[in-house]
Amino acid sequence: MTMNNRQIRERVTKMNNAWAQGAPAAIFKGITRTAFQTDIQSAAADDQEIADMEAQIKLRKTSRDEKYKRIHEGSTNIRDGVEGHADFGPDHPIYEAMGFVRTSARKSGLTRKKTQSGTSEAG
Repeated sequence: MTMNNRQIRERVTKMNNAWAQGAPAAIFKGITRTAFQTDIQSAAADDQEIADMEAQIKLRKTSRDEKYKRIHEGSTNIRDGVEGHADFGPDHPIYEAMGFVRTSARKSGLTRKKTQSGTSEAG
């Protein structure tokens, strides 16, 4: 049976507390309570360091996401600026180079509904 870190942490803390109250000077299989407690504290310090790093990562991701949001808004303004500029416009090669479809390259836009074969139309 495998245990997760939280379960292990809870179990060893309970064991250490009982050991401290019941037999603080006892040594079990060559392990002193002081050494056991030191290992628990070291693991807890690692947990705290990991939690701090994860919080920093979360903050950094939030900051990055805000930057991309501003960049996206700026890119929309740039596209609109190229479209509306007297020297460029939506049919200029720079517009296409930016990844947009030039006006002259667009299809007519005329569409017709396709009728399903084998169905009768009641009118």
